[in-house]
Amino acid sequence: MLQYVYYAGLILLYLCFYYMTGSLVAKRLPAVSASLPLTAILGFFCYFFLFSAVTLPLKITLQPLSTLSRIWRVILLLILLLWLFSQRNQWRKELAARKASLAGTHKYIFLFFVFLILIQLVLVNLNGESYALWDQSYYIGDASTSLYTNTISQYDPYTGRILKYLNTEYLLETYQNHTAVMCQIFGLHPLVENLTIMASVVVVLYNLIAWELGLVLFHGNRVKSLLMTVFLTLLNFYSFNLYTAAEFLIVRPSEGKTILAALILPALLLFFFRTISDYQSRIWWTCSFLVILGSFGLNMSSIYMVPFEISAFYLPLSLREKKLSVFLRLLVLLIPCTIMAAAYLLTKHRFFIYTS
Repeated sequence: MLQYVYYAGLILLYLCFYYMTGSLVAKRLPAVSASLPLTAILGFFCYFFLFSAVTLPLKITLQPLSTLSRIWRVILLLILLLWLFSQRNQWRKELAARKASLAGTHKYIFLFFVFLILIQLVLVNLNGESYALWDQSYYIGDASTSLYTNTISQYDPYTGRILKYLNTEYLLETYQNHTAVMCQIFGLHPLVENLTIMASVVVVLYNLIAWELGLVLFHGNRVKSLLMTVFLTLLNFYSFNLYTAAEFLIVRPSEGKTILAALILPALLLFFFRTISDYQSRIWWTCSFLVILGSFGLNMSSIYMVPFEISAFYLPLSLREKKLSVFLRLLVLLIPCTIMAAAYLLTKHRFFIYTS
């Protein structure tokens, strides 16, 4: 029983770190910081961008996993201390604002929303489905071999043999390295960290994005937003097709492809809808840019999918508004995609990181 309490506490801890990271970033984005879900969503991508920025230099220089874990412990502590320092004079106001947002019927909407998420977490964690054995084996195997050998992705996750050079397909992806680091910090097995804790985190964040999308589509109506979230829950549990995120979200929620389908692409859609309402403001453009920065370390398919999505969004917007500034901002959003695509092609076909 204590184990389950510990795991639940770690899920909340992960979400708290995402919120704190988002809160620190959103200090200059008041429209974001006013919303707890938006802050947590943005914080998730900023958190993993920061992790990728720290991990990649250590990964390509073949440093021990323990070195990365020590550095990340310090960074987590700094995030906590910086957040506490930033809130030293504002926590009463923020707490009062959160309480006010739950006044009256809003409290019951919030409680039902939490209950809806808990039901999904129970069903996802107890369904016993092993749908994508090859992919699951990679994420669990990479973290396990890294832990056992105190290296960062230097061993084949399927055979346990040392690689001649780092896997070119996943060199720039650091999501599985985060699993290894958190396992080393908190004494977890990779199966637990990936298939229980991160799976639950993805489900929670998916619902937060769905909630925020509902608020945008229904002009702030919380009841309609809640009903939309309920409908999406039913759709996900009673459908199995290639046109929704259900196939990934329900049976393989902790994988990088799921994060792309259920978090990255919907988050960009959410911030695009926010951009439409005020396309001259830089707030939502900045949020989209930060989501893009954080997406590559989570799943490398973002290199191909994100440019198509944002082009489909912002090209029509620039034509509708007949504003060159909109098109120029689209080009800015495409810069990280271009850089990462070039880095991927170079590390896949030209430059190899040999392990010995």
